[in-house]
Amino acid sequence: MEEDRTIGKRETKLLVLGCSVMEKEIKRFQNGRMEFKFLDYGLHRTPENMAKAIQSEIDKVSEEDYEGIVLGYGLCSNGIVGINSKKHRLIIPRIHDCISLFLGSVESYQSQSKEYPGTYYLTPGWIEKGQTPISKYKSYAQSYGEETARWVLHEEMKHYTRIVFIDTGVYPPEPYRKMARENAEFLGVTYEEIQGSSELFKKLLRGPWDNDFLIIEKNQNVKQEFFLDL
Repeated sequence: MEEDRTIGKRETKLLVLGCSVMEKEIKRFQNGRMEFKFLDYGLHRTPENMAKAIQSEIDKVSEEDYEGIVLGYGLCSNGIVGINSKKHRLIIPRIHDCISLFLGSVESYQSQSKEYPGTYYLTPGWIEKGQTPISKYKSYAQSYGEETARWVLHEEMKHYTRIVFIDTGVYPPEPYRKMARENAEFLGVTYEEIQGSSELFKKLLRGPWDNDFLIIEKNQNVKQEFFLDL
């Protein structure tokens, strides 16, 4: 049976579960048919906890009459592997890393990664709700002291050669641009800026759900192999 890749009747609703760092980019395309739940960015540090948290939110709405559940996540270090819904289909962007969402396509991210493999990306949402090299250093310094913090951060960041600020078009860019530049100076790496694209965010919320997306029917698990040919 062919999977349904369409958005249905106007009176039906979608539930959107996403990472908090992309809340504004996602809500840019909201309408009255959507409900939202955004989860803490810190789940990325423990993929097994990410899967549990997302599954818990899916299970909470098992009796609700949603047309589907849209996930604002990629594979994310296998952080969505194994999740499923007993009642609703899941709509998932077919990406390894959410940077593809901010750049508008897998191809754009792959092109950047090929030309500049040592890139640390920052968006306004990441700066507000996620982590930056400077915020990591401050956190490490509080826990371990400044000397150890410098060593830990150096080991963590030594393969990065540039910081790229992605202007996603939904925040006033200047204060975030300034903070991104400060992080590049802090690390002693190149600073660059890229204009983001909302194309994948728009399709995620409004369709069409073409080959850039996975449609996981009810009672089916998300599997790593679904992402292997990217």
